[in-house]
Amino acid sequence: MKKGQTENQQPLIFVTTGGSGGHIFPAEAIAAALVEKGARVAFLTDRRGQAFQGLKNVAVYRLMAESVTGRSIFGKLAAAVKLYIGTVQAIFYCYKLKPKAIVGVGGYASIPAVMAGHLSRIPVILHEQNAVLGRANRFLAKGTRLIGTSFQPMLRAPKGIPQVQVGLPVRAAILACRGTPYPKFKDIFHLFVFGGSQGARFFSQKLPEALLKLKPEIREKIDLVQQVRPEDMATARQFYDKAGFKKITLKSFFTDMPEQLKKAHLVIGRGGAGTLTELMVVGRPAIIVPLPTAADNHQEENARLFCDKGAGWIVLEADYQPQTLADRLEQLITHPERLEKAAQCAYDIAPEKAAEKMAGAILDIVKGNQK
Repeated sequence: MKKGQTENQQPLIFVTTGGSGGHIFPAEAIAAALVEKGARVAFLTDRRGQAFQGLKNVAVYRLMAESVTGRSIFGKLAAAVKLYIGTVQAIFYCYKLKPKAIVGVGGYASIPAVMAGHLSRIPVILHEQNAVLGRANRFLAKGTRLIGTSFQPMLRAPKGIPQVQVGLPVRAAILACRGTPYPKFKDIFHLFVFGGSQGARFFSQKLPEALLKLKPEIREKIDLVQQVRPEDMATARQFYDKAGFKKITLKSFFTDMPEQLKKAHLVIGRGGAGTLTELMVVGRPAIIVPLPTAADNHQEENARLFCDKGAGWIVLEADYQPQTLADRLEQLITHPERLEKAAQCAYDIAPEKAAEKMAGAILDIVKGNQK
């Protein structure tokens, strides 16, 4: 807070999202940057927003919200009713707290608060994490003052709405790893495989066949760390028991993601925006297998922008051949200079101060609105 400025003089800004950590983490970072710049922030989320860790002096309000996609007709109607109730709740908070702006960070949980902003004529700013404008953000885009993007170009964006590329804000723990030197390859090759709850199934069922096709002298150098769903753990262990790897670590969840990324020579993962941004920030090369069922095929679009910059290699599930992937891995492991070059390319395209840039753009609009 600036000298002579009281708390009530600080602009209040609503930040809204919910659901998965992929939305929550960027929202936390934007909220923290706004607070750092002297704003007051309230966080509006759904019941799944429990992942929000909370920030000092940031109030958290729960709204009723539920996704309408992938449901029966009755399920869609029930979800629509909950979104309506959530919007009424958000309108009440707008009337009571009088925010100067509402920032939507994507997902269905952002719909009630952003709709309330439009209806209450409060400036709305959106942030889109993917290379394709998400369904919720497309629904909410009309009347929006600005869209902060993670990738450019961004597909499915409506005409006439200003965009600014700020990047995707990441967790502080990942940000602290920025600039970590790429590890030198001697006798151990660190291969890190992860893909979230949906992505892990493909990797635990399909990837072992490719890894077992590697030459024995290659396999004996590999320290494999892989995310595996609990129900697939026994099958994956059975595959890998005969692989002859130097070391194997299989887990269903990693609490030390920053450390795993730092030591990795190569990552195999999905094409979510959060995953790709973390790879950029740490500076690690990757083989990306986009989730084919991702809405609007956004993971493939994300992956192509990442790989077209030389930071990795894309493998589509429809084209997946175990021997082809094994050949690619052998080429990379035996030519580590290619991995070092890709690591540098990843680092070179990493967003810098994404949360601060987004916060600055939001406050510029708030100041303009006050004038």
